[in-house]
Amino acid sequence: MNFNRFDRLGVGLALAMGIFILQWTAHVGTIGGLIISIYILRYSGDSKSLIIIGLAASLAILAGYLTTNFSNGVDGDEVIINGLSLSMVWICVYANHKLKFQANKNSELIQSLETQKNEAIHELESVTSDLRSESNERKIVELELLKRKKLQEAMAHNFPDGVICVLNKEMKFILADGGEIEELGLLRNQRKNENAFLNLTSLPELKNAFKGEQISTELRVNNKSYTLNGVPIPDANNEVNEVLLVIRNITDQKALENNLIRALEREKELNVLKSQFVTMASHKFRTPLSTILSSVFLLENYTDADYELEKTAFFDKIKRSVHNLTALLNDYLSLGKLEEGKLKVTYTETDIKAFFDEFLQEIGSIKKVKQKIHFTHEGIECTVMTDKFLLKNILTNLLSNAIEYSPHDAEIQLSAELKKETLKIRVTDQGIGIPENEQHQIFKRFYRGQNANNVEGTGLGLNIAKKYIRLLKGTIEFTSQLNKGTTFIAIIPVMNVNVLEKQA
Repeated sequence: MNFNRFDRLGVGLALAMGIFILQWTAHVGTIGGLIISIYILRYSGDSKSLIIIGLAASLAILAGYLTTNFSNGVDGDEVIINGLSLSMVWICVYANHKLKFQANKNSELIQSLETQKNEAIHELESVTSDLRSESNERKIVELELLKRKKLQEAMAHNFPDGVICVLNKEMKFILADGGEIEELGLLRNQRKNENAFLNLTSLPELKNAFKGEQISTELRVNNKSYTLNGVPIPDANNEVNEVLLVIRNITDQKALENNLIRALEREKELNVLKSQFVTMASHKFRTPLSTILSSVFLLENYTDADYELEKTAFFDKIKRSVHNLTALLNDYLSLGKLEEGKLKVTYTETDIKAFFDEFLQEIGSIKKVKQKIHFTHEGIECTVMTDKFLLKNILTNLLSNAIEYSPHDAEIQLSAELKKETLKIRVTDQGIGIPENEQHQIFKRFYRGQNANNVEGTGLGLNIAKKYIRLLKGTIEFTSQLNKGTTFIAIIPVMNVNVLEKQA
């Protein structure tokens, strides 16, 4: 119990005593009753003290009334006035009690509301803290996503020799970027890309990509080779409506790969060719060497009177055998240079008429007995620019075949027709001819007709001659009838020296 409670109680009792004194001395107890009623109404003490003050005030009013009216008898007005005073005191007691009860209820309600408010504030602060934390985390995630987006854009933009893009189910490019974007007709990072050059609808593999499979294929665009790798992009429902495509230009790699394959095949073919040639040459060397050896032996031991005529025949055999050996070695060397790409065209000034005259003197030593080579020259007589080595080898191969496949008494026709920029060479023999069903194969290496088994040869002459003619940017064609002969026509471009000098 605190001290203020007794103070408030003492004041109340003092006021009750004052009511008695006022009533006893001055007959104005009603004023005192009014004062203590007001005090009771505003009394803030506990209910027990309030009742004590009310009882004390009631006793004071009654005692005052009884002491003042004991000798004078009962006065009706005084009774009413004192009754009102008593009623007012207890009305104030009741009112104070009710006010305190309501105040307590309000206090409890306020306290409950305050508690709820504090709890709400605490919860709000907790939620605010969580939201602030989530906001900070979201900012960090957004910054990280932005960083990754910029990194991905930089990677896509600087992707060399190709593009990185996203394709939807309508086969349209949603996004595209990369070093080859212009070559493929795409627009950078725009949603209106149409298939300007790419026709991806014809790729059945893309259907598998939209089914969730990774794909890899090759395609050609504008004469360039590309690899296409696709990865499905599933959405939140695990459905694939978009595919990430990486398209890379592999034209240079393809060219290098093809060159390596061709080089490897050429190397294999050359090795097989050399092996075949060595096998064939080993066999072909035997006949001319045997001829030379037997001819020399007979020359040393021949004693007949007609020695001079026989000697000439033996020398012819030796010459022809040596020529065959030389031709065989030349074919081998020429074939090797051609296959390795080491043979280059060297243009020099050439007098065609003089060149053919000199060639005929050399080739005449290998023709058969009684064979004749009839040469004609047509057209202009001038100096041209051509490769003498290649031209001589072309003529040697064509004339050698004509000599070998023609009878001993046959006449072989050789003509050269020179125009301003063209040299036309025609070689016609009276030999065994080429079977019609084999004519498409005569320029193949090592190919020899079925009717040529008894004639010396390697099957390389026409193959080499055609390649020499191609080096000179010329063409060769032929006509042939079985057992009647064959005509070869070679047309070779030349450059007239006089015209070149005028142009210079």
